[in-house]
Amino acid sequence: MSVHTMETPTFDPRHKSLYLLGGIASALTAVFILLAIGAFFIWPYTADETTIEAIFDLLQTDRLGALISLDVSMLVIGPISMLLFLALYAALRQVDESVALIALALNLLAVGLIIVCRPLVELAVLSDHYAATADATEKMRLLAAGETLRAQLDGTAWAMQTAFLMIAGLLNSSLMLRTPFFSKATAWLGIVISAIGLGFFLPTIGPLFIFINTIGSVPWCLLMARYLFRIGRAISQRA
Repeated sequence: MSVHTMETPTFDPRHKSLYLLGGIASALTAVFILLAIGAFFIWPYTADETTIEAIFDLLQTDRLGALISLDVSMLVIGPISMLLFLALYAALRQVDESVALIALALNLLAVGLIIVCRPLVELAVLSDHYAATADATEKMRLLAAGETLRAQLDGTAWAMQTAFLMIAGLLNSSLMLRTPFFSKATAWLGIVISAIGLGFFLPTIGPLFIFINTIGSVPWCLLMARYLFRIGRAISQRA
């Protein structure tokens, strides 16, 4: 029997909709990642190199560009990918439910941390207040508040969500190696890009590793969509 063959009785038919939604979410995640990569070259992410006053000014003159440069795409990709993570748990829990549950918990926690580390609405509101006031003292207060928020963009929450996503990727991909429902190539791709993503914590060259991980996530998400759709269709055929 081919490693791609779906043994449908092992999949709970009650999760059919979850597999299909997970496949859609995975495909959408790949699309949004590609859009984010393209947008990066138009509106480079330089929040850690730009003064908070310049960020406020950019939010007034080019709000869309400013939000894109501040990585607003993460706030779109994160919640969508939750459906993918839930579908992966449903598919991989039969291999090792404890490990699959740990991976799911790490992925969902990472999504929550993504929202925490991207206080973009708060920055936009402070920018509006900054532009509206002429009082020097008030401007200084708003700049100080903005600096506090900007620190969150690359702070603890950002670092932890990166680590959680990569560790969860390693766990899920290791489970894929132990089941015939996902190809070995797909599993190893997940392991490699997750391991590369952990290189984010290396000084100086860390951003390069996370960029490679981001690019590698596109084919991995498309492969996940393919397999999850296949599981959903196989369940329908056996119904």
